Amino acid sequence: MRRAYIVDYELYIPGTYVDYKALALETGLPDWVVKDKLGINRKPIERTLSVSDMTKLVAERLMSKYTNVKIDLVVYAGSDFKDKYVWDVAPDVIGYLGLSGAYGVDVSMQCVSSIVALDLLKPRLVVRDEDSYVLLVSATKQSMIVNYRDKASTFMYDFSDGAVAVLLSNVYGKYEILESSIVTDGRFSNVVYQRLGERFVDDANQSYLLQVNRSNEFNKNFEEISLKNFLHVIRDAIERSGFKVSDVDYFAILHMKRSFHEKILKELGVSLDKSIYLEDYGHMQAVDPFLSLWLAEQSGKIRKGSIIVLVAAGTGWTWGATVLQRIS
Repeated sequence: MRRAYIVDYELYIPGTYVDYKALALETGLPDWVVKDKLGINRKPIERTLSVSDMTKLVAERLMSKYTNVKIDLVVYAGSDFKDKYVWDVAPDVIGYLGLSGAYGVDVSMQCVSSIVALDLLKPRLVVRDEDSYVLLVSATKQSMIVNYRDKASTFMYDFSDGAVAVLLSNVYGKYEILESSIVTDGRFSNVVYQRLGERFVDDANQSYLLQVNRSNEFNKNFEEISLKNFLHVIRDAIERSGFKVSDVDYFAILHMKRSFHEKILKELGVSLDKSIYLEDYGHMQAVDPFLSLWLAEQSGKIRKGSIIVLVAAGTGWTWGATVLQRIS
């Protein structure tokens, strides 16, 4: 049986940013609340390229370094807010790159989609007898559909834009993909959604902005439930991979409010310097874990042999963690 690897990855981060002062004006919140409590110093936004444009750009940039690699599968694991509705991104990437013989599929689990995709793809890679290469792409422009005047949407004010392309293989790689742990709590499946579906086609007052419907249970218990599930998937993925929390060198955690980020690390019993808080990037949905991984590489927090945990959660509500080990 083979092993599954991350060979390489590329990020696209827009060059245009909105800072906390501009967000404060748009949301009506005080500057210090946006900067210190929500943890947004600034966030990148993209208003020229579409979601598929960003995925094609970053995929082309990545694959230009691996011209002899034959891709047999392309997976889009990003935002459902795409260029078009009832439409998939993966085939568009295949057509653009001219990947003959490959097939494509879109995987949807909101902001945890990239971790869900790693969990689904690892078994496929390890059981194949022949060499296999998979291109995983993810992108988001959900900053465009947040209602910044809706106080119920405060936890989404950090939504930013960007993309990532990841080359996976069962031949070699920079990181070995170890085990994942994922859990869903369906009680909160209708808290966040966009009202563009068959139930609303005759609604003359429909809005394209995200809707937030907080139940009493969500308001009262969600933070406690979310913390419990984050800790569960992190610890479970680490244990399944044959390690202890103390063995982990870096936690690549999605953006969330600063106090909650610090609380997760405190509950795990690890120091804050084992993670990087994404205050200058906001929340790029499923891109976040790879953005955090890249920042850790740039800052020298990762070396050969390092154990890394990718951590994310998505509305619906699903929490996930995947363990990687740096091998080259």
